[in-house]
Amino acid sequence: MKRKEITALCLVGVLLSGIAAAVASEAGSVDDPLIALSWLKTHFLPQAVSEAEKAVDARLEELAKELAAAGATGVELRVKRDDMFELESGSSLTCLAGEVSILSQSAVVDITSGQEVSTGLAQLRHRYLADENSMAAFTVSSDTAVIRLTGPCKATLSDAVDYNMLADGLKELGLFRGSDVPYGSGYELEAAPTRIQGLIMFLRLLGEEPQALAYPGSGIVFSDVPEWAVAYVAYAYDKGYTKGQSVNGTGEVLFGPSGILTANDYMTFLLRALGYEEEKDFHWVSACADARTAGVLTAGEAKLLAEEPFLRAQVAYLSYYTLSAKVAGEGITLLDRLVSGGIVKREEAQALFARISQQRLA
Repeated sequence: MKRKEITALCLVGVLLSGIAAAVASEAGSVDDPLIALSWLKTHFLPQAVSEAEKAVDARLEELAKELAAAGATGVELRVKRDDMFELESGSSLTCLAGEVSILSQSAVVDITSGQEVSTGLAQLRHRYLADENSMAAFTVSSDTAVIRLTGPCKATLSDAVDYNMLADGLKELGLFRGSDVPYGSGYELEAAPTRIQGLIMFLRLLGEEPQALAYPGSGIVFSDVPEWAVAYVAYAYDKGYTKGQSVNGTGEVLFGPSGILTANDYMTFLLRALGYEEEKDFHWVSACADARTAGVLTAGEAKLLAEEPFLRAQVAYLSYYTLSAKVAGEGITLLDRLVSGGIVKREEAQALFARISQQRLA
């Protein structure tokens, strides 16, 4: 039921009950039973409207509690661009991450704010309720998103790149982990990656994370690196995998761990993992274009990285497909190297690749 319809019904109820009370008390008498028009305008109607609005808000709160009681917290889903969800009356959707657009022909109720909406982007962590006698339609308008659904709905899945599936595959192989974010498995595919996240992902693809975690350090001081990440950075720095960003006046190396990782930054890591030499086989400033020339990237992937924002979703994509890339000068793939190093089991990897249906961007 629409908010204005709820308001109208509540107002009728308040009017009828209020008029009855008024007739019996201050507004009229046995000799003159009519209600004075001035009294209706100045006293009764303003009070009736106020009571109606309170009744609407109370009903919306009741609906939210009923949905919570009926479906607990609902079901949480990681979804992809252009996936569509049509909610039946009484069902609800909450966008936890990414972008979801509202496409309803009729209004839906934003329970969180108590407002009616029909189009536009759903606000993060706002719960949207499908109106009575209507269907509420939502579509994913970012590469990935995390939503929570309660109640019946119809899902229509798109053929867009399923970054979620690729992240799941990497996690299954032990090459991708989530953060402490309490939704979407902690993947945060909608966020821009940081430099420390890119470095750790690179070390996992090399199969060298255990060595990095056990690294005693080299005596180099990284003044801007948090304690939990010092071993990673020290190991990578001493191995020549990273040069840091700069050296300050006291000789301390600055890594910039929370800085945003660019597509060229991460592709530089990947090309190093594949045995390509910087300044000889590729350059950092043109790493993505050079990877395309070397056959590590397809034309479609190079175009995507050049034109679209670089997010953790793309980190998962590149990491997954780099497993099948040939190591320079060795005739084996990066996956072969991980298998020979005991990091990944070949049977598990082959079963995973057979199960994942996502095709590369041509």
